[in-house]
Amino acid sequence: MTNWLQRVGALFGRRRGEPAAVPDLPPSPPHRPAPHAVPQPVPNGGGAAAAPGPDSAAELQRRFLEWLIGAPLASLMQDSEQRLLEQLDALTASEHSLASLLPRAPAVIPQLLKGLRDQSQSAGALAQRVTRDPNLVVEVIRMANSAQARGGAPLTDITEAIQRLGTDGLRRAILRVMLKPIFGGQANSLTARCSQRLWQHSEAQAAACLQEASARGLDPFDGYVAGLMHNVGWTAALRAIDLSDIRAPAQFSLPFMMAVQARRDTLFALLVTPWQLADTLSALAAELLAGGGEPAASPLGQALGLADHRASLQMLGAGGAPPNLPPTTA
Repeated sequence: MTNWLQRVGALFGRRRGEPAAVPDLPPSPPHRPAPHAVPQPVPNGGGAAAAPGPDSAAELQRRFLEWLIGAPLASLMQDSEQRLLEQLDALTASEHSLASLLPRAPAVIPQLLKGLRDQSQSAGALAQRVTRDPNLVVEVIRMANSAQARGGAPLTDITEAIQRLGTDGLRRAILRVMLKPIFGGQANSLTARCSQRLWQHSEAQAAACLQEASARGLDPFDGYVAGLMHNVGWTAALRAIDLSDIRAPAQFSLPFMMAVQARRDTLFALLVTPWQLADTLSALAAELLAGGGEPAASPLGQALGLADHRASLQMLGAGGAPPNLPPTTA
């Protein structure tokens, strides 16, 4: 166990990618898993699959988890999986080891969000930042084209794209480009296998959470941040599995993946609490840690629960495949 906790401190290389814009989503009912006990089956999302029909919640959850890891799941949990869960819980109790799973986050995220929340920062200052980063240029043009009415000629000029997005759109574009590398993983790892799909879900969840937060009179940017960052709980869990000294099974089981998913909220809350991103996000993290597995009842917690469900259904095809992303092969 000690060796494993030490290995968790290994740094991960930063990978850059080009995130895709996510459109508005139709509303759907709230449902969220509990943090620790094996959750009640809930619909969760993945990529371009057939549209869900009258499937049960358990079937939808199974489909999401199989989509996420790109492989079918076995029915019975193996002894090695139970030991992996025990190690994951030990990791959760170790603040230093847990923080090391997202090595760049404490240095990058709080400073980034502080700058993006600075209302005195003009659109011109944000635009200068965008034009210095090729990844930001690509993302801003993509977002501007996504926001453009269908049928118009696609934008290729960065100045026109910046004008179309405005200050709020630029803030979201910068946040997405800066956060995406945190979801990456080392080659041939479980994290790398899931990272593209997990990012697709995060983008859809962020777009939906922005809408839900606005409908509740909350800061839309707080909703966007919560939706985009919620899956860092998944990323931390996947990386812990990759770094474990216990050999993972050739085929993961459905009970195991459900149990990992049930810990996502707790891992998310533990990771974001020290960052002090915003009062509403800190309050949400405290609520999740104190909830004992109950769904978050605060306005932001409800918004995030709905957004998670809506993004999940979109990933399963109910709301259409995420745009600007190639199909993900299993």
